[in-house]
Amino acid sequence: MKRIVFFIILSFFTKFLTAQNIKQDIAEIKAQFKWINNQKDFQSVYFENDEFTDQIPSEGCELSVFYKNDTIYKIIQKDAVSYAVFTTEFYLKNNQVNFVYRKEENFRISPDDESDIKFETKYEERVYFKNKKIIRHLEKGTSVLGNNLDYQKLFAEYKPLIDTKIIYGKQYNLLQGTWKNDDNDKDWFIIKGLAKQQYNDSDFVTYYRLWFDGRYLWLHNTENPDDGDSKFEILLLNDKKLEMQDRLSGEVLFYSKVE
Repeated sequence: MKRIVFFIILSFFTKFLTAQNIKQDIAEIKAQFKWINNQKDFQSVYFENDEFTDQIPSEGCELSVFYKNDTIYKIIQKDAVSYAVFTTEFYLKNNQVNFVYRKEENFRISPDDESDIKFETKYEERVYFKNKKIIRHLEKGTSVLGNNLDYQKLFAEYKPLIDTKIIYGKQYNLLQGTWKNDDNDKDWFIIKGLAKQQYNDSDFVTYYRLWFDGRYLWLHNTENPDDGDSKFEILLLNDKKLEMQDRLSGEVLFYSKVE
C-alpha cells in the first residue's frame, strides 16, 4: 500500500514539475518573440514561388527571412489563393524553430475600389516547441489547410536554401546569369535567384531549384521531384568560369558566363 501511495505522489510531482517547466519554457519563448519583433537592424533575404517550394498556390507565394550575423531569427511565409491569404511566421532561437504563428485570412475586394480590401481572420494557430517537439498547441477557428503541418520539416527544407543566400552569398551571386557549355553550345542554362532553367539540343526547358552547401551544388527538378536531387561538386567558380563534376557520372562540365 505504501508503495502505491509513493508512486501516486511521485507521479503527481512529476506532472507538476513538467507543467512548471513548460510554463517557464513558454515564458522564455514569449520573451524571445517580443525581442525579435523589437529589433530594427535585421538583414533580410527574399524567396518567391519555385525558389523555395514545389507547391505554388494559384496567386503565388513568398518567403521573407530576417537574420543577423548569419543567424536566422524570423521567417514569414505568405501563400495566396483567389479568396484568401495564409501567413505563417516562424520564430527561431539558436537556429531552431521554437514558435510558429499561422493565420488564414479571407479577403474581399470592393467592386468600386480595388484598393479597398477587407480581411477577415478565419483561423489562428500558435505552436510552441522545445528541442523540436511541441509543448503547447493552440487553435482558434477552422482551418482550410488543416492542422497537421510539420513546421520543423518545413524549416529543415528551407534551411539549405536560406544558407545559400546568407552564408554562401558570394557563390550565390557569382552563379547568377546565363552559362554556356564550353564543349556544347546547345547546352546552356540561366540562373535567377535559386531557380535554374536548363536548355538542351531540342530547346526543351527543365526547371530546377538549386542550393549550395559550401562544396556541392544541388539541383532539384521542380516539375518531376520524384527524380531525386542531382549533386555537383564545384571545382571552379568565378565571374567568368564554372567547372563542376557530376557526382553520379563523374563527368566534369565546363561553362562560361555569357555577357
